[in-house]
Amino acid sequence: MAIFQQMFGNDPLMQRAMQMGRGKNPQQLQETVRNLARQRGMDDQQLNQLLSQFGLRI
Repeated sequence: MAIFQQMFGNDPLMQRAMQMGRGKNPQQLQETVRNLARQRGMDDQQLNQLLSQFGLRI
């Protein structure tokens, strides 16, 4: 989380995303990320391709 805050600390969208993630368990975070991706028109495969750039996977 600290790395993301350093990278995107001034970005209002990322600040909102960080705020949405506070206090959630990993399963809830995954669902939140999927929902945000769907709102942007991404399917799970596209989301995983994006996340793989950061060494992450859902």
